[in-house]
Amino acid sequence: MMRSMLYPLVMLLFESWSSRRDAKIRLLKLQVELLRERIPGDRVILAPEERHRLMKIGAELGHRVYDLMEIVTVKTYQRWRREQAQGKVPGHVGRPRKVTASLRALILRLAKENKSWGARRIVGELKKLALPVSRTSVRRVLAEEGILPDPQRHAPRGVVTPWRTFVKAHANVIVATDFFCKTVWTPLGKHVAYGLVFIHLGSRKVLVSPGTYHPNEQWVLQQARNMTMWLEDEGLEIQFLLRDRDTKYSPALDRLVASEGAETIRSPYCSPIANCYAESWICSLKRECLNHFLCFGLKHFDHIVQTYTKYYNRLRPHQGLGNRPLDTQDNPIPIRVPPEVEPVKRHPILGGLLNHYERKAA
Repeated sequence: MMRSMLYPLVMLLFESWSSRRDAKIRLLKLQVELLRERIPGDRVILAPEERHRLMKIGAELGHRVYDLMEIVTVKTYQRWRREQAQGKVPGHVGRPRKVTASLRALILRLAKENKSWGARRIVGELKKLALPVSRTSVRRVLAEEGILPDPQRHAPRGVVTPWRTFVKAHANVIVATDFFCKTVWTPLGKHVAYGLVFIHLGSRKVLVSPGTYHPNEQWVLQQARNMTMWLEDEGLEIQFLLRDRDTKYSPALDRLVASEGAETIRSPYCSPIANCYAESWICSLKRECLNHFLCFGLKHFDHIVQTYTKYYNRLRPHQGLGNRPLDTQDNPIPIRVPPEVEPVKRHPILGGLLNHYERKAA
């Protein structure tokens, strides 16, 4: 009699607990579903130890998880069971990482010795050393060490415009020019030193004038004559000289350019992006070099600028040209990554502000 009275009471308690349990399961499943919707990609990749923990709990349920499995599909879970029964040891998903300990140490060394270098710049320097590594791998190594992969983020190129199409089609015969300046300290006080840069768009090669305190018409004409001789020595052609509307350019300059069979193109007012190659080079000069120095006289100014120009023309990898130096025509990357990176020698330039790296010969 007592047993028959207790049985309904036990069933009522069990059912009340069961409904509460079901509500908890639904709540947990809903949270998993909401989290998966916020995860990029269409799947969750589990590490071998995470997979083992999941299957261990599934075994307690007799692997009857058809209405419970949310993080992976039931077919994937069944495949895991078959592999476990066959004695297969699960491995890590994805491509094997090719960044060895020595290469990782070199990436971190480049990043720490060159604060303004981002991931692409480091990839270019490694490519110059014939060490193949992807930008993604470099970014991952830097991120794992808490180093910002791209200290200087650049805006996207945007849509193709007629002007951009013209520049791209005629890059091998366009030379862009622009002025830049720097405050110089002398025994007689503070002065402003001016420089004039010429950049051949197709080859990215650069000629920079000596500095002057007085960029008058005769000085500008002499730099233009130097530019024509430089182009001849380098075997480069000019059909268009791209410049802005600075008043330091005179009609005599246009006549000199015309005598060489070229045409002067003036950029629109307040449109520095139209002369973006020269503007970008000047920004690189100031950001990577000139802004880090106090200049004492024109000779000091010239030494810094010409040293950077030589580094730019011969040693610096250029992202727009396959991340290689200007004088390098062939791809130096070997077929496979060496198991250990040979010692890499550092050549500091301007006191270590700029650096060139070279692998020692085997």
